[in-house]
Amino acid sequence: MVKLLTLKILLSFDTDQHRIGRSLFIRAMGLIYLIAIASWWSQAIILVGENGLAPSGKFLELADAQLSEVGRSSFLAVPNIFWWVGASNLSLHIACGIGTILAVLVVIGRFAGPSLIGLWIIYLSLLNTGGIFMSFQWDILLLEAGFMACFLTDWKWHTRWKNPPTLNFVNRVTLVWSWLLIGKLMFFSGWVKLAWATPTFTEWWPEHTAMTYHYMTQPIPTWTSWWAHQLPEWFQKASIWPMYFIELILPFFILFGRFGRLTAALGFIALMFLILLTGNYTYFNWLTIALCLPLVNDRDWPHWLREKLKLKKPIKRERLSRRSLIIQLSCTAPTFLLALLLNLQIVLNDLHQAPLPLLKKDFTPNWLDQLRASIASFHIASGYGLFRTMSTDRPEIIFEGSRDGLTWHAYDFLWKPDQLDERPRFVAPHQPRVAWQLWFAALEREFSYQSRNAGWIEGLVLKILNGDQGFHRLLRHNPFPNQPPKFIRARLFLYEFTSCVERNQTGDWWKRKASGMYIAPVSLPPSS
Repeated sequence: MVKLLTLKILLSFDTDQHRIGRSLFIRAMGLIYLIAIASWWSQAIILVGENGLAPSGKFLELADAQLSEVGRSSFLAVPNIFWWVGASNLSLHIACGIGTILAVLVVIGRFAGPSLIGLWIIYLSLLNTGGIFMSFQWDILLLEAGFMACFLTDWKWHTRWKNPPTLNFVNRVTLVWSWLLIGKLMFFSGWVKLAWATPTFTEWWPEHTAMTYHYMTQPIPTWTSWWAHQLPEWFQKASIWPMYFIELILPFFILFGRFGRLTAALGFIALMFLILLTGNYTYFNWLTIALCLPLVNDRDWPHWLREKLKLKKPIKRERLSRRSLIIQLSCTAPTFLLALLLNLQIVLNDLHQAPLPLLKKDFTPNWLDQLRASIASFHIASGYGLFRTMSTDRPEIIFEGSRDGLTWHAYDFLWKPDQLDERPRFVAPHQPRVAWQLWFAALEREFSYQSRNAGWIEGLVLKILNGDQGFHRLLRHNPFPNQPPKFIRARLFLYEFTSCVERNQTGDWWKRKASGMYIAPVSLPPSS
């Protein structure tokens, strides 16, 4: 009975007719892992290395001491391989190097299954030791999608490009899982824009003014952002409605057969390309596009692609024996059940805890809340809600150095707006994480030791004062190339895009006004 019911559900979704989408998705995951790991590798030492801004080794030592006091397993609380190999610079390099090799293997279709498991373990380790620099929703989305991909891939030593292999029973169950993942991501990205609105915050999406601020206030704008910001207000307000349709309505199209899923995929991809064209959101847009690929039925891919891939119909539909079904279910059913329970808890919890909840009552039992909390650090399933709020202004932290405390010279950081005449650039899919984190720190308006940013900002100031050579890699211009300054301060400025008229007159992309002191002048203590 279970066999017949399960197969009937899978057949009704045509899950055996997504060979091209599955093949492209797996290779896309390898490419995105490659981008994510290479991007992190290029800055890991300055961020979390032995002498980094937030050393992962010191974090693990502190975490181990605190967890030992309460009798908790260090690995289960903070799962990562660095507990055993140490969090040295060499270990970071080796982990990123191995991850790069495994990602290439997935892209070329060699040992994809074992490689995806290795990539998930490595990226989980990098995330759990990356601290605040690895605290973004796309990082946990990559882990959730990467975990799922381990069950969707073809577990053979060589996965061919041409005539992609058929999906087995486990692949077909996981295919439905992938549909639910992209649906969850998109729906809750729209849901939070409405459900978290309160009268206290006038920048919320329900006032329909969010896009009048978005292009200017996003973390790392592009030159196309400047042009998009110049569009008339009526257009900015009107552009919200297609977005709501894509994020709140199209996810339900996934349930309505082949053409419903194709429509959803095209809508999601269109939205991601629009975001790509007007902002630097790392590899997030590409990862979301990759998650759309399994939605597309083999018959809906362009004819030229099907011809190039030499897609042939299977001689006959896979016949699943009772013994094979039992073996596959015994190996994978616990994982599928766990993922289902975790996602159920996430959905019910998010629909209940919003300021404007859809569910007035909490339907999640305590044991399910405890289950999610106990394994949350593995990031098997997560909640999402991108662009939940919209900032209405753009504070920027400008670090300045001085040798006499009277004359100050500004540091120009890579990728963040500093110089008014500097054209905003594209940097995605690379994520310059210091520039991103400085954007978050600026929103706090002043330095505070209660902030999550306090530790690494303090480390940054010390590196400037000590003339740290590694620190120079974060800069476009260092006003003290030979000898470090004696004093450092950080001022807060409010930046705005210039208008077309202002830019024609001055050539500047930005204008700004002073808004106070983020860090008052500080210096190193006198040497004894």
